[in-house]
Amino acid sequence: MVFCLLGAARPVSRAQIRASVSGYDPDASDAAFERMFERDKDELRSMGIGIETIVDVHGEVEGYLIRRQNASAELQFNADELALLGLAAAISQEAIIEASTTTALRKIETVSGDAPDSIHRSNMRVNATDAALLPLMSSLREQRMVSFDYQGRNDRQAEKRSVDPWGVIAHEGAWYLVGHDRDRQAQRTFRLSRIQGSVTITAKNIECSRPVNLSLVDIVRGEQGEQHVTARVHITAGYGAALRQAHAGGLSPFADIEIEVRAISEDALVSQICAAGFGVKVLEPISVQERVIASLLAVSHYHVDAV
Repeated sequence: MVFCLLGAARPVSRAQIRASVSGYDPDASDAAFERMFERDKDELRSMGIGIETIVDVHGEVEGYLIRRQNASAELQFNADELALLGLAAAISQEAIIEASTTTALRKIETVSGDAPDSIHRSNMRVNATDAALLPLMSSLREQRMVSFDYQGRNDRQAEKRSVDPWGVIAHEGAWYLVGHDRDRQAQRTFRLSRIQGSVTITAKNIECSRPVNLSLVDIVRGEQGEQHVTARVHITAGYGAALRQAHAGGLSPFADIEIEVRAISEDALVSQICAAGFGVKVLEPISVQERVIASLLAVSHYHVDAV
């Protein structure tokens, strides 16, 4: 509706708005349209967008306009602000919001200049398995309790959890929620990829607030510290993009390299290396090397048999 009214040379009538603005059901009753229209006007005004009602000489409503002078002032971003926006766009690659963030960043860069190259080398990513991130961030903003089904690494099946969220953080290529588990009456850390189904933001306010000076980084590192397994791998130039991206150094794709790959279990480590594809060779330990070879051979035999 903003684009419709802002770009109009003359007042736009209710009937024209109803016919041209998406979101209004053409089969809805006049009363239903009026309710939706008034709601949308109130929402736009609450955001500071002034909608002007134009009346004719007889006092009848002729239509509506948004004057150019009532539009928001042009936004300007300095280098630091642009870097933060770029980082937000970079971590949402492969996510449900990728297209929106990438398009928005490109438009901003057109006006404010390119974002620093360093932001594009961030090792934080959001993918489809981290879909819980968006509702969790909303719950943090609204200070509401959340509930979800969660299956821990050693759990046979998912269990319902009710949590007062304290924060979300990316660590070692994965996203985590830290909060207070109401059922267990204790601080808990949840890996977002292990949340089953959707996250529900409840109407209940947070009861147990985040402790002062609590470090999410220290909590996640402390819980994961003794669980890491590593492997030394060789990556041929032009290959292993996922492993290069996940490395904190932001590695160049144009050189042969040897790096250490980390994961929370040997199963996860083997899966991560296999997913990297051709051009990646495990140097050590031998146990991981053998498992990677066996896994790739199994996949190869499966496809040969399928043919």
